[in-house]
Amino acid sequence: MSEIPLTFANAHGQTLVGIYHQTAQPKARGSLLFLHGWSGYRTGPHQMLTRAARTFGARGFDSLRFDFAGRGDSQGDTELATLATMRDDTFDALEQLRGHGNGGPIIAVGLCSGCEIAVAAANDDWSGIALWSAPIFAALPDQSGQEKKRAANLGKYARKLLNPQTYLKIARGEVDTAAVGKAMKGGGGAANKNVESREPGQLPPGFRRQSLANWKNYGGPILQIYGDADPIATEARDWYSAHCAAPPEVKMVEGANHSFYGLEWERQVFEFTEDWLNQKF
Repeated sequence: MSEIPLTFANAHGQTLVGIYHQTAQPKARGSLLFLHGWSGYRTGPHQMLTRAARTFGARGFDSLRFDFAGRGDSQGDTELATLATMRDDTFDALEQLRGHGNGGPIIAVGLCSGCEIAVAAANDDWSGIALWSAPIFAALPDQSGQEKKRAANLGKYARKLLNPQTYLKIARGEVDTAAVGKAMKGGGGAANKNVESREPGQLPPGFRRQSLANWKNYGGPILQIYGDADPIATEARDWYSAHCAAPPEVKMVEGANHSFYGLEWERQVFEFTEDWLNQKF
C-alpha cells in the first residue's frame, strides 16, 4: 500500500492536509473518506483512523484521512470552525477522492462528531455511510445526550484527580487544563456551536433544517457501531435510526467506551465494518 501526503484547498482558500492511502491491489473496490471528531484530527483517537485506513487498504479500499480546517496541520482558525465548515471541507475532500479513485463506490466513515458531518453532508454522493460512536446531532435542538456526556466527563476526571500521575502530567504541561475545564462545565465542543446566526463561528441560518432533511432523504446503506459502555449510545443510536429513510444496520461492541480505547474493541469495529462493506459493496 502507498501512503501519499496530500494538500488541497477548501472553498475558503485554506490549505487542508491529509494522507491518501492507495491499496496495492490492481483495482480498488471503493474509497473511504474518514471524518475525524470535533477535537481530534486525521489520526483519530489512539491512532484508530490511521490503523483503519491501513486495515481497509489491505482489503482493497483506497481512503483519505484529512484534518478539517482549524484542526491538526490544516490552515484555519479553530474558534471559527463549526459543523458547517466541516461539512464544506468534507465536500472538498470528496472531490479529491473522486480525482484519485477509479470511479467505484465512495463511503463516508465518521467517528464521533465526524458522524454529524456525515449526516449534514448526506446525499447521493455517498454509496454508504458508516457511523462509529455518533453523538446525537449537536446542531439540532435535542441536547439531552450532551448532559449524559458531561456527567460521564465529570466521573472520568474525578477518577484522574485521584491518580498522582495526573499532577505530574499537569506540571509537565501535558494536560490541556482549559479544555478539561470546558468539558467539566459543559462548554466547548460541537454542542456549543449550534446557534444559527450570521456571526462568525456559528452555524448559518437553515443549517439544522437542511441537515435533518438530508438525513431523512438519504437512501443508501447505513452502519452504526457503538460501545455499550458509552453513556449516550442507546439514545443516539435510536435518534439516528428514527430519522433516516431506511433502518440502518446496528452493531454494539460489548464493554467498549465512546472512542473504543482497547485493541480488541477496535478490532471488532473494523470487523463489523468489513462485514458490512463485503455485504453492500
